[in-house]
Amino acid sequence: MHHYFYNTIYQLRTKEEIILYDKLFDIKEDDEALVKEFLQIEFDVESENHPFSTPKYNAESALWAAKIVYTACQILLYREHKEAELTDLLPAFTQPITTEAILSADLCLRFLPQILAEAKLIDPEDYLIPILESILNQWHYSGIGIPLSLKNLDFELIFSNPCLEQLYIDRVIDKKDKKRAELPQMLEKIRATLGNYTEKYWNEFKKSD
Repeated sequence: MHHYFYNTIYQLRTKEEIILYDKLFDIKEDDEALVKEFLQIEFDVESENHPFSTPKYNAESALWAAKIVYTACQILLYREHKEAELTDLLPAFTQPITTEAILSADLCLRFLPQILAEAKLIDPEDYLIPILESILNQWHYSGIGIPLSLKNLDFELIFSNPCLEQLYIDRVIDKKDKKRAELPQMLEKIRATLGNYTEKYWNEFKKSD
């Protein structure tokens, strides 16, 4: 049996490229199981370099995010769906959003900004765009580095876990997300992390200080 969904996610994670196998939205259970197992391995490998104690892997959020990225690519490529159909094809995560869910979903959601950028290039009025933006605003750890509305971002969950908090700060610095860094909730944390190395790692942030 061909495992098209698994092969697509494997290529995304290992090669950072998308390979689609025709219009395939119907994902089989054995394909889902393979993706969950693969993403757990990827999660465990990344966790070795995380600060503090890493939250546990959440297989359901990892699978949901993989489906979101996979389906968004299908929609972007084949463009056969009406606006009303997109909500069903790209459903919200139905379980509680936890620190475990955020880190696990990010394994695939971190690639969603590239899909969003491609959608904007193809058609700035595409119905897909606001849906992807909404996902990245809710799962904003995965949206760091791209121009999104920063109003009403909820940092309570992010800052409730030392590992996720530091990973968030590090990614803001790595992506040079200046607007996000200057949010009242973030500013002092960014300054504390950069310390005396601001000029070396983010000179532009120092200039705006």
